[in-house]
Amino acid sequence: MYESFTTITGILLPTILMACIGYVWATRGGEYPVSFVTTLVINIGLPALLFHTLATSTVQISELARIAMAACVVHVIATAIAVTCLKVAGKDWRLAVAHVVGNTGNLGLPLCLLAFGEQGLAFAMAYFAVQCLLMFSIGDAIYAGRFSVNAMFRSPVLAAVVVGVAVRLSGVQLPDVIMDTTDLLSGLVIPIMLITLGVSLASLKVDQLPNCLFWSLIRTGVAVSIGFFVAGLFGFEGPAKGVLIIQACVPVAVFNFLLAQKHGRDASEVSGLILITHLASVAYLPVILHAVLP
Repeated sequence: MYESFTTITGILLPTILMACIGYVWATRGGEYPVSFVTTLVINIGLPALLFHTLATSTVQISELARIAMAACVVHVIATAIAVTCLKVAGKDWRLAVAHVVGNTGNLGLPLCLLAFGEQGLAFAMAYFAVQCLLMFSIGDAIYAGRFSVNAMFRSPVLAAVVVGVAVRLSGVQLPDVIMDTTDLLSGLVIPIMLITLGVSLASLKVDQLPNCLFWSLIRTGVAVSIGFFVAGLFGFEGPAKGVLIIQACVPVAVFNFLLAQKHGRDASEVSGLILITHLASVAYLPVILHAVLP
């Protein structure tokens, strides 16, 4: 039990400490260009990390494809449940996106890397790539009330996935300068995402605490249940199972606040979901990690 606790603490503490750096920086009035950093990560850092991970990973493409398919199933089930619950409660059903899209980047990637190594990171990237494509196409369209196919096909994330898989399948040896450059760019992503998470959380306020507590509890319970159900449905074991469950139940993604604010949705309720699920994750993620670690 002590060894298990030490392992879980060793996985969670680096992510918490880096997020705390951002939180303290923001609360002390330090300048942090969130918009610039977010744009940099989405358009350069993440594509580089996705490309390099997919092109160099030793995990079979078929296994990554299974994780991607499972991620799609998780999102479909979670969306159906969230939309139904919100409609029954007479709330804006478009906020279902916030209940579905978890923090699989800022928090999920480093957790999976620390818990399962490079294999875990490859699985986590496959899941994260699916979520990015869904969030910035269908998710954004739901928030906005209109859909654009072009937005999805212009995504650098999609291009990075396609090129990374193509390089891996073809066996082409790209010049060292390309691989070394994408490797260096990849290294900035996880630390910056965690620090940005802390900065973003420092700026969030909860205006409707009881309501947010109630919906955060429902969201977390549903997410954990779906994660274990889909992992069993696909027959995953080991790192694949652990990564799918972790990615399915990480707290609500901060990007939801930005998109809700951008499209005039209830940003205060979304910020409450983000803040409370992140605080709650300090308690429930160790339990999840204990359940999925070998």
